[in-house]
Amino acid sequence: MTDFGAVPDDGKDDTQAILAALEECKRRAPCVLVFPKGRYDVHAGSNPRNQWVLFPVSGINGLTVDGKGSTLMVHGITGLFWFGKCTDLTLRNLTVDCARPPFSQGKVIAVDGNHFDVEIPVEYPVQGGEKVEAYMDYDPQTRLPMRHGLDEYGTVERTELIRPQVLRVHLRQPARVKPGGLVVLRHQVYSYNAFVCDRCTDVRVQDVTIHTIPGMGLVATVCNNVTVERMRVVPKPGSGRIMSTTADATHFGGCKGTIRLNGCLFEGMGDDGVNIKSGLYLSLLRRLNVNTIEARHNLRMMDTPDPGDVMEISHVDDLLPYAKATVKRVQVLEDSAVRVVFESALPAGLRAGDVFGNATRVPKVRITDCEVRNNRARGMLIQTRDVVIDNCRFRGCSSAGIIVLTEVAHFFESIGTRDVTVRNCLFEGVNYGAAMVPGALCAMAWMKDFTYPPKPGIHRNVTFEENTIRQTDNSAIFVAGVDGITLRNNRVERACDRPTVDTGGYAIYVMSSRNVRLQDNRIAAQQGQGFKEAVGWGAGVEK
Repeated sequence: MTDFGAVPDDGKDDTQAILAALEECKRRAPCVLVFPKGRYDVHAGSNPRNQWVLFPVSGINGLTVDGKGSTLMVHGITGLFWFGKCTDLTLRNLTVDCARPPFSQGKVIAVDGNHFDVEIPVEYPVQGGEKVEAYMDYDPQTRLPMRHGLDEYGTVERTELIRPQVLRVHLRQPARVKPGGLVVLRHQVYSYNAFVCDRCTDVRVQDVTIHTIPGMGLVATVCNNVTVERMRVVPKPGSGRIMSTTADATHFGGCKGTIRLNGCLFEGMGDDGVNIKSGLYLSLLRRLNVNTIEARHNLRMMDTPDPGDVMEISHVDDLLPYAKATVKRVQVLEDSAVRVVFESALPAGLRAGDVFGNATRVPKVRITDCEVRNNRARGMLIQTRDVVIDNCRFRGCSSAGIIVLTEVAHFFESIGTRDVTVRNCLFEGVNYGAAMVPGALCAMAWMKDFTYPPKPGIHRNVTFEENTIRQTDNSAIFVAGVDGITLRNNRVERACDRPTVDTGGYAIYVMSSRNVRLQDNRIAAQQGQGFKEAVGWGAGVEK
């Protein structure tokens, strides 16, 4: 790296030197880009050709980026690396941090009507006028998200500096925070990620640490085989920061092959530790002829299938696949719509609003010896097929430790899962915050208006075994919409401590499911104050 002018620890902007080094790597590939150990500073806007990411890299086969223990220090709001259509890509021995975190944190010192005042430490310099895309309240003693607390997006109208390091936050609604509490103000939540891999093959991420970034840590979209080993997404030690990344630690969408995570630690994120999905449902707008449709994602996010991909078709009211169709070609239209031509005629029962989920982009998942703790939202969100999660730990996640999920309530993330096993995992003190769900460990679906599925079969062959679930406010285990659920040798302690839903008084709650097997689960004598019974049976269970 020094051959291109990047000198560690000199405080100068190394963006152009790194860009030049990457261009040389493309000419020499396969090759290894080495950062002699030290700190390298990079600045938003220093790559005039790309306003979203500093280092876009495409079409390199056999690139290794070896940081040798170096730190990339990001100045301003920007993404770091984007890799497109690369093969045999390795990222290792590198730390990412931001000189000024993309969030502020501080103590609420006053609340009045539609505003509150926050006293912010000097390490988060503020001038007034900073945007706040989201904010949460935290317990000042535990420094964890407040129990049954706030998690607000898009409610901040403006900010003003009323005296040095005291920010007044003006809202579009009455303020609900309380004086004396801590808040984290996320100035940027999504869009500027540390590492993005798009349509890459054989990706390895080893010994990479991310202290913060204004977005997600690692994103992989439509990649084939991704292995992540000993990745750490954690607040910078000794900094006093509550948050690490402002969104997910890792996010995988539409991948193939196998996703492996081993020995990773994800802490303090503004969203999930791991989100793995086949992609986004396309909702049918209209049928043009026997084999052609126009469709669009409900939030107008783009996730187009490839020719040859097999799409499962479901009615939105039950999400049970009733047909499959193979994509012949795709055309992107205006307003985020797509025209999809299939190889053969579509079924006669097709109706407006039906959803198409990509059943080709369903990577196998193997996750071992990982820990997610003290973050907003879920530990892991699993929306794919052939999954084994073993010997992992979930502590202080404000939502569930693991949710096996698909939903058509908001994000329309796909797909109904098959053959998922979660075993020998610890869930401790999870599912207590604003993003709470019915259980600490869930296999479920959300239909319109966040209702539960009316029938079994959205998920198939799910096994939760030999897990310990300790201290949670709703159920320890919640199941809805599964055909073939095995709950075996799980231990539950102090569940149902402060239920927020009717089902939350049962250590285990099962509804809308068939082929249910409960075996040798141990429900300790001492449960939470809202505990009713060990097992609750809801509507639609075929016992």
